[in-house]
Amino acid sequence: MTQIPHVATQDRVIDAVLIIFLGIVQAVALAIAAFATRDAFAALHAGTSMQVQTITELAGAGVVAALCLLVSRWRAEALGQSYAITLRRTLYTQIARLPKSRHEQRRLGALSLRFVGDLSAARLWFGRGLPDILTAAAVLPGAVAILVLLDPQLAVVGLAPLGLTVIAMIGVAWRLEHRHHHLRTRRANIAISMIERIAIAPDLDLMGRTPKELRALDHNGASLRDVAIARRGRTAGLQAILQIGVALSGLAVLWHASQTGVTPATVAASLSVLALVAIPLQDVGAAWDSFCAWRIAREKLMRLLAEQTVTRRARARQSAPTVRLYGTFRGTDVDFTAHGSAFTHLSGPDAAHLARRISGLDRWGDLEVLFDGKPTRPKIAHIHDKHVSLQGSLRRAATLMCQKRPSDEEVVATLLAFGLQGLLEAPRGLDLRMAENGKDLSTAQSLRLDLVRAVLGDASVIVIASSRWAADRERKTLLRILMSLSSATIILADANDRSMSTPFQKAD
Repeated sequence: MTQIPHVATQDRVIDAVLIIFLGIVQAVALAIAAFATRDAFAALHAGTSMQVQTITELAGAGVVAALCLLVSRWRAEALGQSYAITLRRTLYTQIARLPKSRHEQRRLGALSLRFVGDLSAARLWFGRGLPDILTAAAVLPGAVAILVLLDPQLAVVGLAPLGLTVIAMIGVAWRLEHRHHHLRTRRANIAISMIERIAIAPDLDLMGRTPKELRALDHNGASLRDVAIARRGRTAGLQAILQIGVALSGLAVLWHASQTGVTPATVAASLSVLALVAIPLQDVGAAWDSFCAWRIAREKLMRLLAEQTVTRRARARQSAPTVRLYGTFRGTDVDFTAHGSAFTHLSGPDAAHLARRISGLDRWGDLEVLFDGKPTRPKIAHIHDKHVSLQGSLRRAATLMCQKRPSDEEVVATLLAFGLQGLLEAPRGLDLRMAENGKDLSTAQSLRLDLVRAVLGDASVIVIASSRWAADRERKTLLRILMSLSSATIILADANDRSMSTPFQKAD
């Protein structure tokens, strides 16, 4: 089971400690500014000029606080981005190691959203929410201490309404996670639905479904709007309650001062501190919003990371091994052997599934695979119904399986051997731009490019389980070329009624 990455790595711990330190410096600057403000108002009340020290303290405290805020935000974003990078890597590794069947069972785009919504939630929490809480943890106690030092009774009077405000904010924030859950569900449904439909929108339009799809889109959008407004109402309510609390605190301070004769300078300093207290409290409210989004995303990620994976790590280099597949599949005993450097048919109605088990794409039942009597996997090329390729040049498509890219001469020779001179004769040759997953290739071209990739990738085992192979009239010629260019163990999976273990050795 893969775990959610820990936030406490060396670079992120350094950033977190720096953010806390900057919060402490901000608190010190706040203290200096508060007492300097008191001195400034005392001078104004007395009708005298402010001292140079007071002016220097006010200016210096402002500059230091601004610089602390700048550096804190900068390092907070670095912390969030660092965690997002680690989480993105963990997430992709898990998705890559999932059985192929799990990908096929999911809705199109569902896994893609993990890289959008979930990573955004992680980045916002670790890049803004958590740093804001760390800063508030340093600033708020300092602000309370300053108020007490200015006037203990005035501090109690001013902080009492704020304390009630915090309690009210907790009550409003209690159900915010529930709102986030509904918002996330509706947003994800719309996103996945659009991902599924965009690619086939012209076909749906031809079927006359565009008006129906638009009505569904409007309905889902209205549902999302209602939930988003409800969630926004909660977050705005937190800010409104805080503003009311700050106003009541200020009013309480003024009333108490008028009744007890506290000096105007002390009142002014206390009011300035109370106003500054509202900033970290507001940040904590926003941080709770980010934390709710992250908690929901974290639950989704943990379920994904808990899924069973398939180990596909292969030896760097291994001669063509003898492959043995044995065990039970769908209640039937299986015992198949493909000898090293031989071509073998794997036939029967379950041939495609068994081929995927040999290749390591899936793990079904109690089937086990040994290579020369060992479970350690060699380098395997699996050619199935769909051509898999990344957008890029013809050179990249042909060498996608290579750890070290071969020379252009070797690539060209292999392409020509499999009859792909038509692609090479294009104006850009090996630099010809290829669409993702070979969308611009014919069925025959995509099959031959897969064979080229297996040869250039120096696969020790080549498994062919593709309807493209069965439909190709030149498959015998292709097999002869493949056997002449590669020493791999070749397994052809089809549904023909042939013996599951009838190997024949390659001709010299």
